[in-house]
Amino acid sequence: MSGLLKTKSAGSQFLLLISIALVSFFVLGLVGTIILSSVTGIDLATLSDPSKWVGNTDKYVTVIRGLQVIQFFALFVVPCFVCAKLFSTDTKKYLGLQMPANGAYFLVGIGLMFISIPLINFLGEMNRHVQFPSGIEAWMKKSEEEAARTIRVLLSKHTMKDLVLNVIFIAVLAGIGEELLFRGMVQRLLIKMFKSPWAGIIISAAIFSAFHLQFYGFLPRFVLGIVLGAMYWYSGSLWVPIIAHFIYDALLVILSYYNPEMLGDETSIKLSNIALAASLSFAAVTFLIIWMKKRSTVTYETVYAKDPTPDNDHPFDFD
Repeated sequence: MSGLLKTKSAGSQFLLLISIALVSFFVLGLVGTIILSSVTGIDLATLSDPSKWVGNTDKYVTVIRGLQVIQFFALFVVPCFVCAKLFSTDTKKYLGLQMPANGAYFLVGIGLMFISIPLINFLGEMNRHVQFPSGIEAWMKKSEEEAARTIRVLLSKHTMKDLVLNVIFIAVLAGIGEELLFRGMVQRLLIKMFKSPWAGIIISAAIFSAFHLQFYGFLPRFVLGIVLGAMYWYSGSLWVPIIAHFIYDALLVILSYYNPEMLGDETSIKLSNIALAASLSFAAVTFLIIWMKKRSTVTYETVYAKDPTPDNDHPFDFD
């Protein structure tokens, strides 16, 4: 099985990744949800509709955490490791799970996430001011409300035990799972498809942001995806964006724990009030990415040196 499909084109491998992820998510997700329903005593119809999650908060917190674990394995871990096994003979290296040559990349990666916060806030406000057609806007707001409701249920418990569990189930699972899929697999394949690191970084960041189905947060999440993608490419190690992603999400969880009002804060901020901070943030983020680039030993040739080139180099060749 190892390397069985390594001679396929990057486009073919990308479509196979999507197919395997969908099948895995459907099959393992269904099995996992049935088990979760049996364990919690909540019927499948209620599990699939967050608007019905009222009453016993403890039970629904368990449900959400269970669904997060199911998604982690069914959508992220299993498809990524199966595809890495099929597309290469060295799964660990293919997924970038080696340590970076320079440990300073960890500090810079973490710094990038903190420094980007004013820029992310500015882009979030810009995103909130975008006007959509009424029908589409209503659907988008419904999606946002459902996501917000789920988060509020998960973060509604205010004990130290729940704080630790939320850090694990939100920050750890997202940091590892999303980076495996969107940087370890999707970005790697898109860079090979377009033969351009930055084309792959930008497109995978757009897919990463769209995946969350939170359209009023598309721009900030898109930029975070670009920053994480640049970290991975220039450091050569997936552990750098994993750690940075984890710390960023963990910070949000901890801040929400100590400031519960954040979860219901709909206050709009004038863009002019945060424009300067956003500009300085953008300049600092750009500087650190350039710093990483100048010290990086990663090149397209070194990353894809052992990847065979198909006889027909069409990106979606299935022959």
